Amino acid sequence: MDNIITGLIAIVLLVFFLGFYAYKVISIPLWIIIAGILAMVIYDFYESVKKSEGQNGD
Repeated sequence: MDNIITGLIAIVLLVFFLGFYAYKVISIPLWIIIAGILAMVIYDFYESVKKSEGQNGD
C-alpha cells in the first residue's frame, strides 16, 4: 500500500514539474517528449503495482 501512495505522489509531482516547463516553453517537440516520459512513468507504476500485488497474493 505504501508503494501505491508514494508512487502516486511522485507522479503528481512529476506532472506539475514537467507541466510547468510545457506551459512556459511552448514547443511541440517538448510536449511530445513530456507526454512520452509521463506515459513511461505511468506504465512503470502500473507494472510495479501489478507485480507487488501478485507477490502478496501468494
